[in-house]
Amino acid sequence: MPASHKYDVGEKVMVKWPGSALWYPAKVLAIQGEEYKVKFEEGTEDEVTADYIRTVGSFRRRSSSKSPSRRRSRSRSPARSPSRQRVSRSPSRKSVAPKQQQQQQQQQSSSKTATKSTTSTSTVVTQSKSMPKPDLTPTRTPSKRILTSRSTTEVHSYTTRSSTKSGQQILEPMVEVKTGRVPKTNSYEFGGPIGAFFIMVSLPLFIYYLYFTCSKTLCKLQLLPACTHDWRDYYDRDAYLIFLGWMVLQVFLFMLPVGSVVKGLPLRTGQRLEYRLNGFFAFIVSLILFGGLVYKKYPVTVVYDKFLPLLTAAMIFSLLLSVFLYVKARKASGHALAPSGNSGNVVYDFFMGHELNPRIGSFDFKFFCELRPGLIGWVLLDLAFVVKVWTDFPENPPWPLLLLTFFQLLYVADSLLYEHAILSTMDIIHDGFGFMLVFGDLVWVPFTYTLQARYLADNPSRSTMPNYCLIPILILGLIGYYIFRASNSQKNAFRENPYSSRFAASNILITASKKRLLMSGWWGWVRHPNYLVHREMRDSAHCKQKYGTVWAKYCENVPYRIFPRVY
Repeated sequence: MPASHKYDVGEKVMVKWPGSALWYPAKVLAIQGEEYKVKFEEGTEDEVTADYIRTVGSFRRRSSSKSPSRRRSRSRSPARSPSRQRVSRSPSRKSVAPKQQQQQQQQQSSSKTATKSTTSTSTVVTQSKSMPKPDLTPTRTPSKRILTSRSTTEVHSYTTRSSTKSGQQILEPMVEVKTGRVPKTNSYEFGGPIGAFFIMVSLPLFIYYLYFTCSKTLCKLQLLPACTHDWRDYYDRDAYLIFLGWMVLQVFLFMLPVGSVVKGLPLRTGQRLEYRLNGFFAFIVSLILFGGLVYKKYPVTVVYDKFLPLLTAAMIFSLLLSVFLYVKARKASGHALAPSGNSGNVVYDFFMGHELNPRIGSFDFKFFCELRPGLIGWVLLDLAFVVKVWTDFPENPPWPLLLLTFFQLLYVADSLLYEHAILSTMDIIHDGFGFMLVFGDLVWVPFTYTLQARYLADNPSRSTMPNYCLIPILILGLIGYYIFRASNSQKNAFRENPYSSRFAASNILITASKKRLLMSGWWGWVRHPNYLVHREMRDSAHCKQKYGTVWAKYCENVPYRIFPRVY
C-alpha cells in the first residue's frame, strides 16, 4: 500500500526557508520518500521534510491566535539582555520547524520574492564576542548582533540556501543575485591579449624544450638542445590511441552514478550547479587497472617509450578542445560567461575561457578536466617509470624514485579525496574554461610534473644519494603536507560553517557582501599557507578587487603572504 503523505503534488503550501525564520509560498512538485520537492514563487527549488511545510490555511489562522510572546513562554530560553533579545535558531532540515510565525514575516516573505529591480536591506550577522559562536544545532540558542546595511540588487535579497548533510546544517553566505549579461572584463591578467598570445605559443615550445633538454642521453640546461625534425617521432598511432582511450575511460568513470551529488556555490543568477564527487573512486579504479596490467605483464612502460608522441597527442587534443569550448561559449547566454574572460578580445577570451561552466547535459568540462585525466595520469606515468627502472634493475630498488612517487601520489590522492573543496576555488568560481586551464590540466600537469620522475628513470645510475639522506627528505615532505592539509581543512570547514563552535574564539572580518574572512589559525599567520607565489599574487589581486577596503584591513592584520616574517 503506498504511504500516505500530508501534502499532495501540485498543492500550494507555505515552506520555511532553510536557515532562516521566514516562510514563503511554494508549490509541491514531487514527493521523494519522506522529502518534498518544492518550488518557491521566484523559481528556486529545494527538497525539505514535512516539518518545514504548512498548509496555507493553517498558516493564516495562526496570525489570529495567541501572540508570539505568549506562545514562546514554553520555549525555556535562557535569560538574556535586551540587546540580545532578537535571537533565532536555525534548525537543521530534519529538526521540527517552529509552530508559529508572525504575520509580519508573512508580509516580508511576499515582498522578498519579487524579482523586479529593487533596493533592499541586506543583513549581516556577526557573532557576539561575549558568547560562544553558534554551532547551528537545534540544541543551542546562540547570541548574535544584527547589523544592517543598504544595497541595491536586481532581485530578492534572500537568495542563499542552507544544505543539510547527515542531519547537520551548513549555512552558506548570502549572495546577491544579478540578472543580465556578465559585464565586460575591465582588467587584464597575464599581460593582456599580447601576453596571452605569447603564453599560448611559448608553453608548447617550452614543454618540448624540457623534453629535449632532459633526454635519455643528456640532462643539461642548454640554449638550443638537439631535437628531432622527423614528424614521425611526434606521431605514433598507438600513443594517440592510448591517450584517447585514457580520456574515454575517465569520462566513463566520471559519468558513473557513483559518489555523492553536491551543489556548488551560487552563480550570479542564484543557480547552484550539481556535481558528482567520484574522483577518488576513479583514482582507485585507475590504480587497480594499472596494477592488473602489470600483473598480466602488459608492457605499461610503453608510455615511457612513447612519451614524446603521447605528449604531442595531449597538445593536439587540448587545442581542439579549447577551440570547441570557445565556439560553444559564443552561443552561450550572457549570464553564463566568465567574468575573467569576457573582454571582447578573441585571443584573450580564448586563452582565459569565455564561458564559466561549459556543460553538455550533466557533463561539466571544467570539473572533469580539473582533477581527473591530468592528475591521475601524472601518477600513472610516475608508476610506469618505477616499473621501468625496477624491471631493468630488479636487484637495486629505486628508492629516490619511490619516495618521489609516494609524495606525488599522496598529493593527488588528497586532491581527489577532498574533491568537494575545489568547488570554492578560483578556478571554478571565477576563471572561465579556456586554453589556459585546458592546456594546464591535460598537458602541463602530467607532462611537466613528471620531469623529476622521468629524469630518475632515464638516469638511474646517477642517483648516488645514500639512502639515509632520504629520511630528512621524507620528514620535510610530511611536514609540508601537514601544513597543506591542515590549512586547507581549516579553510574548508570555515567556508562550510563559519558559525561552528570551532571558530568561537576566531578573529573574523565581515565584508560588504556578507562574506567572512578568517584571521585566525593558519590564516592568521599568513594569507595563503597553501599556495605558491604566482597563485598567491593572482588570488590577492582578485580579493583586493572583490573586497576592497576590507581586504586592505585584512592585509594589515595578516601582513605576511606565504612565509611568516619572510614574505
